[in-house]
Amino acid sequence: MYFEESILPHSDSENVIEINHLKKSFNRNSVLKDISLTVKKGENVVVLGKSGIGKSVLIKCIVRLIQPDAGSLKVFGQEITSMNPEELNELRSKIGFIFQGNALYDSMTVRENLEFPLRRNKILKDPNIIEELIVEALENVGLLDAMHKMPSELSGGMKKRIGLARTLILKPDIILYDEPTTGLDPLTSREISNLIVEIQTKYNASSIIITHDLNCAKITSNRMLILQDGIFIAQGTFDELKNSDDEWVKSYFKVE
Repeated sequence: MYFEESILPHSDSENVIEINHLKKSFNRNSVLKDISLTVKKGENVVVLGKSGIGKSVLIKCIVRLIQPDAGSLKVFGQEITSMNPEELNELRSKIGFIFQGNALYDSMTVRENLEFPLRRNKILKDPNIIEELIVEALENVGLLDAMHKMPSELSGGMKKRIGLARTLILKPDIILYDEPTTGLDPLTSREISNLIVEIQTKYNASSIIITHDLNCAKITSNRMLILQDGIFIAQGTFDELKNSDDEWVKSYFKVE
């Protein structure tokens, strides 16, 4: 590994994300009414909820792509709602964001897509090391042979993997996944879900996984929260929530 290693916490219980009473509205539409959430080092937290309910708004607030209206949002113990642009950019370099639409650059090859964040962040200049990092990232997602292809030549599942490889190349401490299995067939969805778990194990990364896919939630989650009407109505393991006596909670598992 060619980057300075992150200092590991003294305790597995250290919170890398702490959100307290977060609120966000768009005009008169209150999307996040009162959100509190913690994520521990090395933990995969799934936020489950129906489409359009505000799950993606939550993780966009974490990297301040969206500015919250109220509440506290700390990442690595730093309050991000009051950060200046320089501080925010430094923090974002430690957070990987997997967009729902993959956000690959259509005019760039896979290799160029992976090289772009290294160049943009001015992390490395040695072309040999850059090449090694690109190879490592593609091997992590099982797509080394796609290095010189264009995004238009890739399947939906391959694009998801390349988007993940581009995020991993910066060795983030936190990864935010926005609907990682949307639009994929069941087999490919399972492969992507298993890959998320492999990444957690290999890098001890902390992740928030936004999804309405129950199979993805079951495979990837250490803990789950259900978002409804702007608040979390329940949290627990997949099995705990599935076996809940609460009718609202049970309704999310009836399609399984």
